[in-house]
Amino acid sequence: MKRICSCCRAATLLAAFSVSVAQADFKAGVAASSQYDSNVLPDPELVDGRVSAAWGQKYSAYMALSADIDKRWQLVGRYDLSRSVWNDVSGYDSRIQSGYLRLSRRGIWSPEVVLLGADAHVEGRDFMQLRRISPALGYLLSKRWYLRTQLDLSDKHFQDYAERDSRQLHGRLLAFWLLDGTRRYLSVQGGLKQENADDDLYSYQAWVGRIKWKQRLVVMDSWFSVKAERRMYDTVRLSLGEERQDMRWRLASGLSWPLGAGIEMTGEVGRDMYHSNLDVADYAQNRLEVGIRWDY
Repeated sequence: MKRICSCCRAATLLAAFSVSVAQADFKAGVAASSQYDSNVLPDPELVDGRVSAAWGQKYSAYMALSADIDKRWQLVGRYDLSRSVWNDVSGYDSRIQSGYLRLSRRGIWSPEVVLLGADAHVEGRDFMQLRRISPALGYLLSKRWYLRTQLDLSDKHFQDYAERDSRQLHGRLLAFWLLDGTRRYLSVQGGLKQENADDDLYSYQAWVGRIKWKQRLVVMDSWFSVKAERRMYDTVRLSLGEERQDMRWRLASGLSWPLGAGIEMTGEVGRDMYHSNLDVADYAQNRLEVGIRWDY
C-alpha cells in the first residue's frame, strides 16, 4: 500500500517539478452524487443468495497539474479520491485513491505512456492495490478518423485474498469516427486480455469489445456505450465439472449539463448482465447515479 501511495504522490510532485520547464496549468474539482444498485447482498457474509436494492452517496475530488515540455510534449500528474457510502446494507462502503503520471505528444503521431497506482479500501480495511503501466500510440488518419493502440500491463494485490493476486496483460485497438471533433463521434474498441492469478482457478483469457456514441445536444453532452467481455477460465472447477465460462454485457448511458461557473449536473443509467455457468457469477443489475460536479 505504501508503494502505491508513494506512486500517487510522486506523480503529482513530478508534474509540479515541470513548472520549471514550462508554464503549468492547475485543475481541481469536486463532485457529489446519489447512486442506486438493484442487486446488493444485504450482508456480504450471507451466502443464501438473497439480494436487495440499495441507495447510497458518492463523493469525489481530484487535482491535476500539467505542463508543456516543449511545443509537442506534455506532462500531466493527477490525484483522485472517492468515497461511496451505502444505506441499509453493510460491508460495501469504500474509499479509492489513485494517481497517475502521463507523458504524451501532440501531433499526427501521438505516442503516450501512463504510470498509474490505485489503492482501494472497503469498510476501512485495505482491499486491493493496483499498479499499471500503459504505453500507447495514436495516429490521426484524417479529420474524420483517429486510430489508437494501447497495451496495459497491470499487477494486482488483494489484502485478504492472496490467491487472487495477479498479473494482467491487456492489448486493445480503438478507432474513432469524428463527425464533429470531440463533440460528436463514434468509437469502436476491440482487444484481448490475459490474467494470470496466483491460484489458477482465477486465471483466464478474454476478448473485450466496446462501442460508444457521444453527441452534443444543444447545451448538454450525452453518450451511450455497450461493452462485451467473454472470459474463458483455465482450470476445471470441481463444483462444475468443467471450466468456468462468463459472458458479460454492460450497457450505459449518461449526460452532463453545464450550469455555468464550472458547475455541471451529471447523470448515468446502466444495466449489467453477467451470464456464467457459475451460479454466484450469474446475475443482472440496474445502476443509476445522479449528481453535481464543480471544476476549477
